Amino acid sequence: MASEFSIIEKYFKPISVINSTNVGIGDDGAVISLPKNKQLVIVTDTSICGVHFPKKTPPFAIGWKSLAVNLSDLAAMGADPAFFSLALSLPAELNNEQWLTAFSTGIKTLADKYKVCLVGGDTTKSTVLSITITAHGWVSENTAILRSTAKAGNLIFVSGNIGDGGGGLKGIESCLDKLNTPEPRVKLGLNLLGLATSAIDISDGLLSDLKHILKASKVSARINYDVLPMSVSIKNYIQQTEQYCFPLTCGDDYELCFTIAQEKLAEITAIEKLTAVSLTCIGEVVTGESANIDITSNNAVIQNKLDSCKFAGFKHFF
Repeated sequence: MASEFSIIEKYFKPISVINSTNVGIGDDGAVISLPKNKQLVIVTDTSICGVHFPKKTPPFAIGWKSLAVNLSDLAAMGADPAFFSLALSLPAELNNEQWLTAFSTGIKTLADKYKVCLVGGDTTKSTVLSITITAHGWVSENTAILRSTAKAGNLIFVSGNIGDGGGGLKGIESCLDKLNTPEPRVKLGLNLLGLATSAIDISDGLLSDLKHILKASKVSARINYDVLPMSVSIKNYIQQTEQYCFPLTCGDDYELCFTIAQEKLAEITAIEKLTAVSLTCIGEVVTGESANIDITSNNAVIQNKLDSCKFAGFKHFF
């Protein structure tokens, strides 16, 4: 069993690659120079075993996802990821070389991909595995994509497919990668700067997260269920179970939901090609400060089931 400082030195200091003008791991705090004419976007997510990921999740995936969910939040605001801190609460049975190597490798693999650096944090003994990451990114002054600026008449888009993260939790084999190692849409977020009128990442379910935009912007929305982008696996699951609300409420997708003005529609095709991410228009923002979401389908069987969707979605305290 390794000590706190040997864990930091062996497994996490290699992720801290700081240039000569900044200070990372090794002092009481990090010292970071702020680029000129930039604003700092700060996000924090905690992942707890048994709440945010199953106990049998591979440690590589736990490390990857713990950072990915933070990068996804940065992506939703159009921020360019820069650095992050890590607070690890570690049970004694996981304090071994095999687990720590795989966990730190998961973090490092994603950190290297997006050129983000670990600058500090804390490591403590705990009875439950808990990982808290605070990630920081840059945006040019007054350009961050907010939730509060959607307008009636805007089109609503989602990236990729929805429902696969929840499919992974259901044990659908083809969905496990999406659950365990989601790909944060960083490049997409950067390309939505100046285009998206609002954005959010889909973590608690499409309807729950879209409602955050609607409440902040004091508008409502119409969604066309028939055009929701879903994988074959999720379509098959819905057909077998008749759980039509599943892709709208299951969460854990870490795709982006965003709104754009209708006159900007032509720019979407170029962004799809540039980012290699499919973008689907699923509805429209409408007037109404109640943040109501009207979900429609041409299929009468589905339509009869859709009202119950509005009351579902992941909640921590309920």
